[in-house]
Amino acid sequence: MHLRSAVLLSVLFAASATATKKCKCLPGDSCFPSQSDWNKFAKGLSQPLVSNQKPFASVCYNTSSNFNADECARRSAIQLDPESLIDAGNTVQLINFQDQLFSNGTVSQCPFDPLPGAVCNQGRVPVYSINATTVSDIQKTVAYASKHNLHLVVRNTGHELLGRAFGVGSVELLVHSMKQTNFSDSFVPQNAPPSTPGQHAVTIQPGVQWGEIYDLADQHDRLIVGGFSVGGTVGAGAGWPVGGGHSILSPFYGLGVDNLLQFTVVLPNASHVVANEYTNPDLFWALRGGGAPSFGVVTSVTHKTHDNVPFTAAFYGASANSSESFLQLMTTWVQHHNNLNEAGWGGLWPYFNNNLFLTLVSPGNPPTNPNALTAINSFFNASSQIPGVNVSLAATFPYRSFQQFVFENLGDTSLGHGLNFSEFHVSGSRAYLSSWFLPNNITAPENAEALAKAYVSVPAGTPYIIGGGVVSQVAENATAVTPAWRHSIADMTIIFSFNETSNATDYANAKKTVHSQIEPFRQLAPVPLGGQYLNEGDVSEPDWQQAHWGSNYARLLKIKKEIDPKDLLIVYHGVNSEAWDDEIVCKTV
Repeated sequence: MHLRSAVLLSVLFAASATATKKCKCLPGDSCFPSQSDWNKFAKGLSQPLVSNQKPFASVCYNTSSNFNADECARRSAIQLDPESLIDAGNTVQLINFQDQLFSNGTVSQCPFDPLPGAVCNQGRVPVYSINATTVSDIQKTVAYASKHNLHLVVRNTGHELLGRAFGVGSVELLVHSMKQTNFSDSFVPQNAPPSTPGQHAVTIQPGVQWGEIYDLADQHDRLIVGGFSVGGTVGAGAGWPVGGGHSILSPFYGLGVDNLLQFTVVLPNASHVVANEYTNPDLFWALRGGGAPSFGVVTSVTHKTHDNVPFTAAFYGASANSSESFLQLMTTWVQHHNNLNEAGWGGLWPYFNNNLFLTLVSPGNPPTNPNALTAINSFFNASSQIPGVNVSLAATFPYRSFQQFVFENLGDTSLGHGLNFSEFHVSGSRAYLSSWFLPNNITAPENAEALAKAYVSVPAGTPYIIGGGVVSQVAENATAVTPAWRHSIADMTIIFSFNETSNATDYANAKKTVHSQIEPFRQLAPVPLGGQYLNEGDVSEPDWQQAHWGSNYARLLKIKKEIDPKDLLIVYHGVNSEAWDDEIVCKTV
């Protein structure tokens, strides 16, 4: 089937209607560049252009032109390895977003372990890939994609939960190789007034990952606010900060966007500009939470750095022998939740199968907040008194730095305490995720029973304490993230996984399941009280504009239309994507 026809079927377009609609140029269309055009374009790039790129597992198909049994064995062995998936241009960490192209009730995919005679389908894997190593590579690619109306996608690590890193018939701009970093003790934003004092900061390119920058910051005796990233694979240089960036350090230092001082970015017109408080301030505002790559391709971002203080971490693990005991445990936890936040704790607390775990951090050793240890011990003691609850771990441990905590609990987990998060890492998996912010009045002790019932109604969840404190002290419209951030303490996240044999019905049921499981929390904290973390968005969220940005969406939309009038950088559930189909191939209005 012609790719255009498959796409139109997948988004329920009638072929006769496409003539009046604006669509991206896909391979096989008369408007798509010829091979000679691509060859000419490739001569100006710093790295070879990857043409006719095939899915990662295609080498395992004896019907595929690139079948190679030895290479199949190698790729099969690394198919769950996050770094291998990041480095490859033809796969992503959540591989359902590589495969999930639907047509006539079936799913187009290319999984490992195929049956003899099976066919590897292209799915959403980009056909061409540009491995950008310079700003010029990015500018040339953006200009070329704009000239030919291509379906351009941008990827740094592929750790992306809405499928934006790949796309049907797309051309991939891979920026993972851009990894330069520069630490400064006296950074001053461009065009700042002469009297502006310098700040401690680090400027990083878009391919830098949290594992890398945490280690470098520690070597420079500095602290950087970043994500809770198992194996350090989440990108620190583009997707995470532009999406808002929540951190278990946020209660003490603010969200990722609250710690950004400057961007450099290639706009949809291929110009390379600076954005900060003094230069292109509207763009700077939009880039702090508006979502990537909606407003341009980030080439660098400058983060504040902080004093490299020691930390105290609290770890907890308990199991309940009945649903009644587990509900009482969760109720007791919620009764202490806000007090722990106010006493200087941030972190996460996964639960499943009548088990509750805590992994919390507090600055200082002992904690600088004088109430921190009293507050955590109060919960430890109260939970140990619940009939039917067995507490297997309730302790605090000192860490020289945040980097030591990260390394021992997310890197070499043999050194860690409590839940081993590496066992639940999603690389190489098929999964959907949803999230919802819970404001401090919903997580207050007087609502403990109602909120605990909502929690136990879901088989498993990973809520975070990522609000309050410094987050709540920032004005609602200071950055582009939803104002709900500034009133929330917790972010409830739910993930639903499935396997490589899943069909289109399984995909649809998984979307429905994760969307329905977050519904009790939407009901407790509807917009504008609640909202959704853009980087952990729900693919089925109906009112995503308000869930992701609330009252800030109108300003974002205005800026987006001014910067990208040709709709070059439209992504699923991104700003100004309302008029496009789910695959961002054709306009629907």
